[in-house]
Amino acid sequence: MIEILVEEITEADMSVGAGGIAFPPTMGPKKKKKRKYETFKVSDDVFAKFRNGKTKFERWSKYLDLSDDSQRKIYDYARKNHQGIIILQNAETGVFRGLRFNRNGGGQWGKLTRMKEQVIQTTRDMISINEDVLDVLRNIVKNKQMQRVKFKDKKSASVDGFTASAMVQVYDALNKDNQTKFKDMINKNLKGFMAMQSFAMKQVK
Repeated sequence: MIEILVEEITEADMSVGAGGIAFPPTMGPKKKKKRKYETFKVSDDVFAKFRNGKTKFERWSKYLDLSDDSQRKIYDYARKNHQGIIILQNAETGVFRGLRFNRNGGGQWGKLTRMKEQVIQTTRDMISINEDVLDVLRNIVKNKQMQRVKFKDKKSASVDGFTASAMVQVYDALNKDNQTKFKDMINKNLKGFMAMQSFAMKQVK
């Protein structure tokens, strides 16, 4: 069994170099060593399941469809590389999430906190990281702290905890098709975000 710890990898925390992942002095051994990592592009559904990592003693089949070859590769890598890092990339939004093995046992893989990433794209272009607005809203609710969200048109806006909570609640209650439309709207621009905010506020009253 394997357990997992999780944290979003933001653009500010990521630098591109010629190797693996370099950790700050507060993590890992005193000598900075580059850890082996593997990047896996996954669906939005799989990405969401690993929001908090893989819980201790939980079966991998709860997170991955092991009959699917691409998802099976994540499981195989995790079993063989306890010293390595798993990097999941949301195929729809491009957002990254880093996971590492928890040595305390129970098969846990956890969301990485305070992590600096050096992720190399196999092509010549640097990977561009766009943080999904819904993930930011969930972080606002979790941390109970106002935060800025960035839209695809490069503009941004500040969102408070009450607004974020209402929008997340309404999103989670929608069916899959409407969830897709909701996410597209809030990620597109401020106008789309405000429209979904207004819709959410009416639903929670």
